[in-house]
Amino acid sequence: NLNLSIKPGEKVGLVGHSGVGKSTLISLLLKNFKVDSGEIIIDGQCIDDATSDSVRSQISLIPQDVMLFHRSITENIGYAKENATQLEIEEAAKLADIHEFILGLPAGYNTLVGERGVKLSGGERQRIAIARAVLKNAPILILDEATSSLDSLTEIEIQKSINSMFKASNVTVIAIAHRLSTIKHMDRIIVMDGGRIVEDGSFFALMKRKDGKFKALWDHQVDGMIVF
Repeated sequence: NLNLSIKPGEKVGLVGHSGVGKSTLISLLLKNFKVDSGEIIIDGQCIDDATSDSVRSQISLIPQDVMLFHRSITENIGYAKENATQLEIEEAAKLADIHEFILGLPAGYNTLVGERGVKLSGGERQRIAIARAVLKNAPILILDEATSSLDSLTEIEIQKSINSMFKASNVTVIAIAHRLSTIKHMDRIIVMDGGRIVEDGSFFALMKRKDGKFKALWDHQVDGMIVF
């Protein structure tokens, strides 16, 4: 009985405790498995009537755990778009704010990143994931806790890169977040509980609800912080 409508170009945050259905919703959108009933519609077309490749070609995903291959940085970024030129790859890296770092490496864009990107830090791997998303330039972008494993300073820098990508295109964004500060400026925040949507509104609208779920989540995170 979940009913969610997202407008083109809208930026939506998806929050709630672990196990409430956030990742399941994303998996359904990506056609990792089919819904038992009801339908998922993109631009008026039910995704059941389209191939998985067709649906996924319209979606960019920046996950928490970025999958990199033991290949060059050029190949790892270029993986997002078939026959991407070096210039396109470098422009994407600039938007992801990793171009200068890459140029500083001994082999530059030809640097091998190691299995699963072990030669790079968590922040550097995330920036490559952002560069991939920029290069793919899909109309829908999914952020699946893309910064939750990073330290606060790196998270802020990565968030700046993501915001730059937002400004560069009219992409529709769905962002799953446990750190609520990262989705504070979204157009809407969807709060889930038990597989259902229990709240839907802007950050400020949800914060005005004294006994609201989102406000309780926010207060819990803020109260848990130690301020010197």
